[in-house]
This record gives sequence, C-alpha cells and structure tokens, in this order.
Amino acid sequence: MSHFSWKQRVLIVPPIVLGGILLFLAPGMKAEPPTSTQSTGKKVVRILKIEPRQLQPVAVGYGHTEPAQEWEAQSELDGTIIWNSEKFQEGNIISKGTPLLKIDPSSYELEIAKLDAEIKVAKLKDETISASLKIASEEYKIQRSEYERSLQLSKTGHISKTEKDRATRELLSSQQQLQTLKNNLVINQAEQQVLQTQLSLAQRDLKQTTISAPFDLRITEKLVGFAEYVNKGEILLRADGIAAVEVSAQFPLGKMRPLHQAINKNNISGDLHNELDVLIELNAGERIISWNAKVNRSGGHIDAQTQSQSIVVRIDDPYGQAQPGKKPPLIRDTFVKVTLMAPVLKKQILIPANAIHQNKVYVVNDEGKLQIKPVKVAFIQDQIAVIKEGIEVNDKVIVSQLSPAVKGMPLKPQPDKKMIEWLNKTTGFDVKKTPKTEGKS
Repeated sequence: MSHFSWKQRVLIVPPIVLGGILLFLAPGMKAEPPTSTQSTGKKVVRILKIEPRQLQPVAVGYGHTEPAQEWEAQSELDGTIIWNSEKFQEGNIISKGTPLLKIDPSSYELEIAKLDAEIKVAKLKDETISASLKIASEEYKIQRSEYERSLQLSKTGHISKTEKDRATRELLSSQQQLQTLKNNLVINQAEQQVLQTQLSLAQRDLKQTTISAPFDLRITEKLVGFAEYVNKGEILLRADGIAAVEVSAQFPLGKMRPLHQAINKNNISGDLHNELDVLIELNAGERIISWNAKVNRSGGHIDAQTQSQSIVVRIDDPYGQAQPGKKPPLIRDTFVKVTLMAPVLKKQILIPANAIHQNKVYVVNDEGKLQIKPVKVAFIQDQIAVIKEGIEVNDKVIVSQLSPAVKGMPLKPQPDKKMIEWLNKTTGFDVKKTPKTEGKS
C-alpha cells in the first residue's frame, strides 16, 4: 500500500475545487441559438410604366424568285435555221421585237407565189365568165321573146306544133346556159376565197420563219443553232421576262393574324393588296440588299403539312433597279426574305410576352403592393404582346421574375430602362419621338 506525503495530498485539492466550480457554472455558460426576426424589407422588382405606343404588324416569309413572264419558243414550222442573231446567247438581255432566229423561208415564198398566180387566174376566169354571162343573158331575153311570140301564133294556128316545140327547146337551152354561167361565177368566187385564205396562211407562215422576242427578256437556255433542222413544235429557246419578278412566299397562318387584325380582314385578297407594304431582302453575306414590292395575289391554298399560306408578291423593273457592284438584278431562283407590313397601329398597349403569366399580369398598384390583373391578348409579335383588355395607361407592369407572387405583398419598383430601349428597337418606334425609318430602300 502506497503512502502519500502531506504535500502530495495538498496538491490534489485545487483541481477538485476547480472542477466543482466549473460544474456549477456550466448551465449558465451554454450558448443560445440566435432568435430569428421577421424581415419587413420590400422586394425589388423591375417595372414598365405603360404608355401608348405604335406598332406595325408584320409577317415574315421566304421564297424563291421567278419571272412574272416566261417564254418557251417553239417552232411552228419545219425547216433549217439559216440565220441567228449575234445576241442569241444564254444570259443576254433582248429587247422586244429583236429578231433572234430565221428558218429557211424559200418553200413558203414559193407557196405564196403559186397562190398569187392561181388567184390571178381565178380573177381572169371570173372576168371571162362575167362577160359570157352578159352575152348569155341577152340571148336568153331574145329566146324568151321568140318563145312568147311562137306561143301566140300557135294559139291562132299560124305555126305548127313542131315549130312551137323548137322555140321551147331553144328557150330552155338558153336558160340552162345562163344558169351554168351563173353557177360557174359563184364557184369561181368561192375558189378565190379559198385561195385567198391559203395565201393568208402562207404569208403567216412566212412571218413565222423569223423568231423575234415577244417582250423584253433574258435568254436562259439556247437549244438550237445555225444550220440545224427543226421540226414543227420543237423548242428553240427558253427565256425569262425582265419587266417584273414574282416571289411565292410561305407564311404560317399564326404569323398572319396580326395583319388580319390590323386591317380587319380575314383573307389576303381583294383590296387588301393595296393596304400592305412589302419589303424583299437578299442576304448577300456582309450586307442586306432590299427591294420594294407589292402583293399581287394569294397562292389560293393552305399547305396541309406546314399550315402556311402562299402569298405572291411582285417586284417591278428588277433590272432597272440594279446598280453595278451594289444591287444585282433579281433573277430566277434567288432565295429571298419577304416581309409583309400592315398599316401602323397607334395607341397600343404593348408589354413583353414573358410578363404574362397564364393570362395574368403582375402590376404594382399606387400603394406599392402587388396586384394581379387578368388580361386579353390581341396578338403577339416578336415577343411583344398587344394587350386588348386588362392593362391601362400608366399601369406599372412587373417585367422581372417574381416568385412567389402573393397578392398584396409590398414591392419596391424600379423602372427598367433596358426594356424601354428593347421596345423602341423591336417596334421601330420611340414613345416620344417620330417613327424610325422602316428600312425600305
């Protein structure tokens, strides 16, 4: 058994006393969790103060150009090409009436000479018959008088029945000769008409030996050349008219809705053509080239697969508008963008489409609290919603995300200048300034 000295025993006492003190004070030293206090701060939101704006409803489609007029020249005759113009080359622009090809006319010239001779003979024959007819008519009058005299003498018994019969036969013979000459004259005149018709046809064929441009055009395909024999109906060349170009562009039906509402029409037809402006744009790499156009007609049907409508627009004088190095002429199969523009709508309530939440809009009321308003949308264009009902001028529409959105919650609104700039740029109109240029050439 070990024994401790009194000094060692004294050293044990202080730790025991210290431990007791710590056990006594421990409950009072326990750390308490911080009490949570309810925040009364207002949530910051970005707003758009509503002011009446202008908007031009537009619809964008795409299509390929094609000439308003095309010419597929077919030979109406058989023969050999004996001449072709130096301009008869693919790509050349030809003015209306310019001769391009000539088919050997010799056979048609001979036919015309033959018919001319036959007509002259017929006219000479006509004169001969007319002269004979005049003589036969006089002879018939004499025979008629002789017959009437013999008839009277026969009644009184001064001539025999044989003499009377002879006078009758001579009258009938004279009458038959006269009628034959009359018939021959009619037949000869009819034959002259036939010959004259044949002559007209031959003269027409002779004119058709020269193939000339029926309108101002650009040759796209050359199919025959000098000294080649062509058959009737054979295609000689293909060409495109240069007076106008058309584009049949496809427009989704949903995109046409703003145009319909802007002009209060249900179909792109009739006098609606005069109310739409059209802008044609060609993406030429580093720059966009544009042309003014007009709506010509509707394509007449709805595409069953894409549910799009075909609208045909027309660009007049595309070659006359060309500028070397700046603006090329519009030729066949050029892929272009077509923008239809309705008249400008004024005093419209416009907000970004993403500010609408299940047909409701969040608004900061005069008390600085959240108000939820139901709205009716007329249409949406370029992510801009045109509000028909529910929003009024000077309303403060919340355009930032707000979650959760509790009616009556306090808010701290801040004007969104970038949203105003975006609306100005997208619509092309500033609230307090004159309309911007629409980008037409």
